[in-house]
Amino acid sequence: MTSASANASKNTLTGSIKVGDTIPPFQREGTLQHWNRYAGVNYEFAGHHMDDEIGRHEGFPSAIGMAPLILAYLHGMLRNWGGEDARVVKVAMELRRPFLRGRTLIASGKVSGTREEDGELLVDLEVWADDDQGTRLVGGTAVMALAL
Repeated sequence: MTSASANASKNTLTGSIKVGDTIPPFQREGTLQHWNRYAGVNYEFAGHHMDDEIGRHEGFPSAIGMAPLILAYLHGMLRNWGGEDARVVKVAMELRRPFLRGRTLIASGKVSGTREEDGELLVDLEVWADDDQGTRLVGGTAVMALAL
């Protein structure tokens, strides 16, 4: 089996991307250690992201992950799939359920359309992230640009 970026390069050169193709899963653990790194970079130290007791006080079962971090994970998944020469054009994400501490986020996607525009192959995608218990956390769409 080849890597996702090698597949993307092959797909870009051969035009083999088809509607229905899936993006390999992209996983990240929901740990305070991971979330603290993100919080440190973005100065986002809200209590419900760092403390289970505050999360419970706000009606969640535990601390919850940051929505912008989930969006960053979707970007990471897309970059891994598209490879170095690909460009993320747009990502739209709708939050459905919280990313709870102790769970694993599993992002993926599916090609919903392709079109050529301005010398690039634009790939329309459905994207989502579930947790390791099968709960859909986010749904959305994305557009990737691949060189022809």
